[in-house]
Amino acid sequence: MATKRALLSLSPLLASTKPFSASSLHGAWLRPRFCISTPRHTALSLRSSHQPVRLVQANSPAATKQSIWQFVSSKVSAATHRDGISRRSSGGYSYGGGGGGSRGPWQRFRDRIDAIPNNVLFWGIMGLNGLVFASWNLAWIKYQSTGDPSSYLWMRNHFIATADSLSLGRCYTLLTSCFSHEDVMHLAFNGFTFYFMAPHVLGILGNVSFLGLYLGGGIVSSLAGIAWRNYTQRSGQAQRSGAHGASGAIYSVISFFACLSPHATFLLFGIVPMPAWAMVTGIFLYDGYSAVNHQRSGTDTAGHIGGLLAGIGYFIAKRFRIF
Repeated sequence: MATKRALLSLSPLLASTKPFSASSLHGAWLRPRFCISTPRHTALSLRSSHQPVRLVQANSPAATKQSIWQFVSSKVSAATHRDGISRRSSGGYSYGGGGGGSRGPWQRFRDRIDAIPNNVLFWGIMGLNGLVFASWNLAWIKYQSTGDPSSYLWMRNHFIATADSLSLGRCYTLLTSCFSHEDVMHLAFNGFTFYFMAPHVLGILGNVSFLGLYLGGGIVSSLAGIAWRNYTQRSGQAQRSGAHGASGAIYSVISFFACLSPHATFLLFGIVPMPAWAMVTGIFLYDGYSAVNHQRSGTDTAGHIGGLLAGIGYFIAKRFRIF
């Protein structure tokens, strides 16, 4: 059965045209939620289970020669090569060959997380983002109706990563900000992107590695935004005191996917086809220009750059088995 060609959807910038059919990667619930092209040079090769089979007589010289060659070639390959991407028994993919050994408490904890169905983790992240967004708006409504800013200030203290929060010991805001959206367009943009992009990457990495990518990208994004704002404030440029880190977390997922499958087709504004590598490069240049020239003051452009770089760094680390 031929693999269906489709187009990846990325936020309001992109639009999908066809669903991707790859039941070997995901459960049935994932199929309509992401779209990906599978061109000739895609980084992720999908093996077809319908391979032609050669029948060789068991005791023939050809069979003996073939079995000896298979044994020698497999030993040489194992000694000199690493697997690119291998399917884990828990349902995700891992880079490189994994060794055995004793399984300590951390590995057992990882196994429990990876045993959670992918859709539970996916909708859990979506639900947390929605819950934090609702809390922001309820706090704002309370402030507008009663004049009491306590709830709104509490949200700002605990769900936005700022230099002041870090200096006061609220380092956990680097994580909580990864689920924070205050504006409806901010939530819609990021939510739409995550809805189409995350299931594919989640199925490739598995739960634990995907959480490392998402949360790690959000942390790097927040730190990059804080560092850039501190630098610009010292230069006399007025900047916001903090920013939400969910955009950076999602941008890290985008750049990781672009590294994994750089020739996947993105549709800019649903019209202009672009390879994934070109789209990510364009986002990087646009946000970099905006940060340097202090444009788009309501957007943490430096945080976006940090998220993109975090996704690229995560791909490199997985590719070379750094962790």
